[in-house]
Amino acid sequence: MKATKKLIVLISVLCMMVCMSACTGNTSAPEVKPLEIEFWHALTGGNEEALTSIVNNFNSENEDVNVKLVYQGHYKELFQKLDGAAQADQLPELTMIFPNRMTAYIMNGFAEDLTNYINNPEIGFTKEDIADIPSVFMKGIWDGKTYTLPCNKSAYELFYNENMLAEKDIEVPTTWKELRDASKKLTVDTDKDGVNDIVGLALNRSAGIDFSFWVEQAGGHLLSEDESTLLFNSDAGIEAFNFVSGMANDGILKIVNEDKYAYAPFARKEAAMIITSTSKVPALQDAIGDSDLKWNAAELPSHKNKAVLFTGTDMAMFNTHTDEEKLAAWKFMKYFMSKEQTVKWGMNSGYLPLRYSALDSEAFKEFMKENPSKAVAVKSFEYGFRDPKVLNGYSIHSNMQKALEEVLQGVKTSKEALDDAKDQARKELDEAKKNFGK
Repeated sequence: MKATKKLIVLISVLCMMVCMSACTGNTSAPEVKPLEIEFWHALTGGNEEALTSIVNNFNSENEDVNVKLVYQGHYKELFQKLDGAAQADQLPELTMIFPNRMTAYIMNGFAEDLTNYINNPEIGFTKEDIADIPSVFMKGIWDGKTYTLPCNKSAYELFYNENMLAEKDIEVPTTWKELRDASKKLTVDTDKDGVNDIVGLALNRSAGIDFSFWVEQAGGHLLSEDESTLLFNSDAGIEAFNFVSGMANDGILKIVNEDKYAYAPFARKEAAMIITSTSKVPALQDAIGDSDLKWNAAELPSHKNKAVLFTGTDMAMFNTHTDEEKLAAWKFMKYFMSKEQTVKWGMNSGYLPLRYSALDSEAFKEFMKENPSKAVAVKSFEYGFRDPKVLNGYSIHSNMQKALEEVLQGVKTSKEALDDAKDQARKELDEAKKNFGK
C-alpha cells in the first residue's frame, strides 16, 4: 500500500513538472534534458533493427525520456555483464533476460516488483489489457508478484524445402514416424561418393539445450509441477533421446556444428527440413538471398502429445535506480506492450506480437498470408509451453546438451547419459539453493 501511494505521488509530481514547464514557455526556463535510461539487449540483424525502430519511435514521442539501447553481445555475454553489473551496483534500468536467470536477481533483491505499476489506475494495465496477453507469454510471476513482462517470444517449428518434398511426393510430416520416414526419403547422396549431400533433417548445435519439446511430446516433463523433482531421465526422456540419436546414427538427421544454426545448411539446400525457432527467420531469409529456394513452415510433428516450445526473454526492471528513472522505464515497458508497437514487432522481427488484439489486427492478418511461420506459431498457443524458471535452471539444459553429445558419440546409452545428467543437474541446482540459503 505504501509503495502504491508513493507511486501515485511521484506521478503527480512529474505531471506538475511537465505542466509548469509548458506554462513557462521559452522565456526563462532552461531546456530540460530528457531522463536517459538504458536497455541492455542481445539482438542482432533484423531483430535489432526492429527493436531500434520501436525505441526511436518512443524517444520521438516522449521528450522527457530517452531510452538508450545497449548491445551487450549474445545472450551469454549479456548475462555475464549483468552479473558483473550487479556486483558493481551498475545494473541498467531495463534488460532482456530469461526467466530462469531472473530468479537469482529476484532472490538477491535487485528486481523491481512491477505489480504496483501494473495495477495503478493511471499508468497501469486494465483487466482487458492483462487478458489480451497470451498466457503462454505471461510467466513473469514469482510468489504472486510480477517481475517481468514478455519481450521477444518465438516458437519452434518445422521448416521445409517445398520443392524437395514435392519431388519425392512427401506430405509434410505431422508425427514422429512420418518425420523419420520423410527424413529417410529426403536424405540423398547425389554424387554417389558414399557421403550424403542432402540430409533429411537438421537441428541446431544446441539441440540438447532445446530438447524439452521432444520430452514433452513423448509424454514427459523436465521438472515436476512444483519444480522440486527432475524428470527428464524418465522413460519419455529416454524414448526422445533414442529417437533423435537413432535418426542421427542412421545418417538421416544431422546436428550442425560448424554452422551453429540449422538454417545455414537449409539455405544451401543441404538439408530438406530443419527444426528451429521462428526468431531465426530473418537470418534464414538473409542466408537464402536471391536463391530460388521455396520454403514453408509447419507445426512440430507430435508423438504421444502435441507440444510446442515457446522461448525468448522477458523484459525486467532493476530497483537500483531513482523512482523517476524507474517510472520512465515503466513508461517504455508499457509502450512496448501496446497493440500498435507489438504489431510492428511481430511484422519486422522474427518474434511474435505479444497481444491477441495485435494478432487479430488487419495489418498482421495480411502479414501472416506472406509469412507462414508466424501463422503457424499463432495456431500453436493452445499446446505451447515454456521451460521452467527454477533457480539456475540453465543447468538442466546444459547437462542435457552434454548428455545428447555423449549419446551421439557412442560414449553412453540414452539412459546412462540422462541419469548422469540428472545427478549433475540436481547437484548444481542444490548448490544454487545453498548459496541463497533456501
